[in-house]
Amino acid sequence: MRSVLTLPDDGARTFGAHVAGLLGAMGAAQRGTGPAVEVLEGPAAGEFVQTFPQDAPAGTAAVIRTSGSTGMPKRTALPAASLAASAAATREHLGGDGHWLLALPLHYVAGLAVLSRALLGDTRVAALDLRERFTPEAFTAATRVLADQAALDADLLEEAPRPLYTSLVPTQLTRLLEDDDATEALRSYAAVLVGGGRTPDATRARAREAGIAVVLTYGSAETCGGCVYDGVPLPGVTAEAVNGRLRLGGAMVAGPYLGDPERTAEHFSEEHGTRFYLTDDLGEVTDGVLSVSGRVDDVINTGGVKVSAQAVQRVIEALPGVRGVLVIGVPDPEWGQRVGLVLEEAPGTGIAVPDDATVASAVRAALGAPAVPRLVWRPAALPRLGNGKPDRRASINALEALGREA
Repeated sequence: MRSVLTLPDDGARTFGAHVAGLLGAMGAAQRGTGPAVEVLEGPAAGEFVQTFPQDAPAGTAAVIRTSGSTGMPKRTALPAASLAASAAATREHLGGDGHWLLALPLHYVAGLAVLSRALLGDTRVAALDLRERFTPEAFTAATRVLADQAALDADLLEEAPRPLYTSLVPTQLTRLLEDDDATEALRSYAAVLVGGGRTPDATRARAREAGIAVVLTYGSAETCGGCVYDGVPLPGVTAEAVNGRLRLGGAMVAGPYLGDPERTAEHFSEEHGTRFYLTDDLGEVTDGVLSVSGRVDDVINTGGVKVSAQAVQRVIEALPGVRGVLVIGVPDPEWGQRVGLVLEEAPGTGIAVPDDATVASAVRAALGAPAVPRLVWRPAALPRLGNGKPDRRASINALEALGREA
């Protein structure tokens, strides 16, 4: 029954055929009847290139490169057994297999994991044409196509329709909730997995009020995608904090980093037959629930005072009129680092985006004067990578330019 659905136009069918080719290659790699697949970002937005790496260890199904937003990208080997374990844990958590809408780039693990889950369940994948800009209208149309085909399959097989699932990043969910038709489309899904970054509290609250079955996920390429859902580790996953740094273990842990034995040794280990991945995230696990407080490189040291970028971001996200926020440390010869802020206003709300004085007052009251952003950039939209995460390097460059002008 497995196939790739596309939007009803020639361009989308071309993209869908490309996805179908990757789905077939991944299926062969996971069964051990074909070589490993490496998915690279294509020359244009939304495009991807499928290659077959010669340096992948035996048993590897796919190779994924990390975003590389702040440094050199890492090539992570995803063993077939780890991908299968990840997909099986998601299936167990969700209560069964379902049909998936692909709305994320395939050269990132979150997009590739959608294909892996559909392969495990032998279910359908509806592919948004990712070469086009993500819009609520396109999401709504693709959801209708997937729902109609799922209903047709159920009629032919004389069974109840299988549930629909999709995986999004927080920015996509925020955009969809601003559109009535897209919000209604979101209600079609038995689960909307949201990961790749922190989901703003306002977005979470709006999704709850709209009756959207949002599941907040945590994971990475090194764990074959999300392995902690709503703070709770999936079946077979171990989550713990080691000196304040989160560590994940289980059959879904991938690795190694190809061509980088030093970083492999730093992040991957094996204890009593269980593979572990030491993340770059700070957090804790209390009564079995994982919470992330920031990243190892997320602490801004300004004039000898350590400031949590995530804590500052939470305060600013709660202000009316704010749509997107990135708080980041900007190198400074005098202070070591300065607190930088990238602020995107929420359009069409009729609520003015807070000015610098309002932002400073809120942050000072909550966290003290050293946490107040000293450099503020207000672009029309936050610069983002293809996977929806903020482009930290581009943001630092822009904030540094502002600092030089000042």
